[in-house]
Amino acid sequence: MEGIHRLLAYAVVATTVVGIGWSVFLVIARRAGGPAFERFQAAVVSLIVVGSASGLILLTTGARPAAGLHLLYSIVAIALVPLARSFVGHAPVRATSGSLLAAFVVLGAVVYRLFTTG
Repeated sequence: MEGIHRLLAYAVVATTVVGIGWSVFLVIARRAGGPAFERFQAAVVSLIVVGSASGLILLTTGARPAAGLHLLYSIVAIALVPLARSFVGHAPVRATSGSLLAAFVVLGAVVYRLFTTG
């Protein structure tokens, strides 16, 4: 199970990097992401949820993260993109793209902390 958890963590890193790149492109192009970007965001959040679930399974089997903050960071990682989306509402395209860029950058930092506390 540890291997699966680690594989999911690396997949979250990869998708976060793609999300940052995609968001930067949208900010520069002054475009909205559209349905494809929305599906991508849902996929990233789903991947984080599955990774967190595998971590909970590890926790119930007796494995513990190196630091207790790991559990808090996982909750923050799950909430970041949906929280950013909730703030944008009907905002202008540039504000929406900028908010999602900020969310993906912060997600990158949180994922880094997950690796250092795991």
